[in-house]
Amino acid sequence: MEIILGAAAIIFILALAGVDIWYILLGFLMLVSLAALLTAGFFAACLVMILRGKRKHGRFSGFRKEKRFESAVYLIGGAEYANIFPAEFVMRDRIYKPDREVKLRLTRNGRVFDLNALTTVFMGFPLSLAAAVGFMWISLMFLGVV
Repeated sequence: MEIILGAAAIIFILALAGVDIWYILLGFLMLVSLAALLTAGFFAACLVMILRGKRKHGRFSGFRKEKRFESAVYLIGGAEYANIFPAEFVMRDRIYKPDREVKLRLTRNGRVFDLNALTTVFMGFPLSLAAAVGFMWISLMFLGVV
């Protein structure tokens, strides 16, 4: 909520200063494009971790409260490894089943990517990259470059 109020205050001050609304809109589009590009960079780093990780089979053993979120924990060869992404809170009983074996990617730092995390990365990278390119294209159209 504070971010929205801060953005509204900044837009109001820029409008009072006489900045054209097109430049304000252009700045907003460029900020969205930058945010999408940073998100694509995060997903690219996750892809590198997935490619460098080892394929393992494990069983879901429960949830563990991490620093900022709760994550799923998997048992691989007698050791527990936490998922790199937060645990889903919708349909937990259907997603996390302790009685079946699942395919995982074990990273070098001792975290795992389960099917939900892999889907997030494989869908998030191209979508965030497309969003970054799309918003940058619109920004360039506003500038008259394209």
